[in-house]
Parts: sequence; C-alpha cells; structure tokens
Amino acid sequence: MTVVEQWTTDHEDESVIVVSEDEFREAAARALADLGLTYADLEEQAERRDFSSAQAHALWVSIGGTVDL
Repeated sequence: MTVVEQWTTDHEDESVIVVSEDEFREAAARALADLGLTYADLEEQAERRDFSSAQAHALWVSIGGTVDL
C-alpha cells in the first residue's frame, strides 16, 4: 500500500491513512475473497440484515455502497 497522506487525530493512538481509489478497490476485493464472498453476496446479506459472520458485517460497514465490484 502506498500512503498518499496520513493525518493524526485528536486521539494520540489513532491516525487516518488515505489510499488511492485503486488500492481501496483492491483491498475490498481481497477482503471479499478472504471471506469467500462476492460483493453481491455481501450486499444481499446487508439487505437481509443477516450476515454470515462478524467479519462480513464489519466489511459491509467499511465498504458497503462505496465500491461496485
């Protein structure tokens, strides 16, 4: 990952890392593959509000509605 920008927040243990759109899409695709899901699968789980795992729910919170994979 190439860090384009990095900011600190008001909390000393947190920082914000800005990545390119391509890197975000690649990371999202990799996370979906790790869970054995497609974006459509994850979107369907979100519509039902019935996720296959806590990781799937966390991924939806992170990427839901932001990419079209």
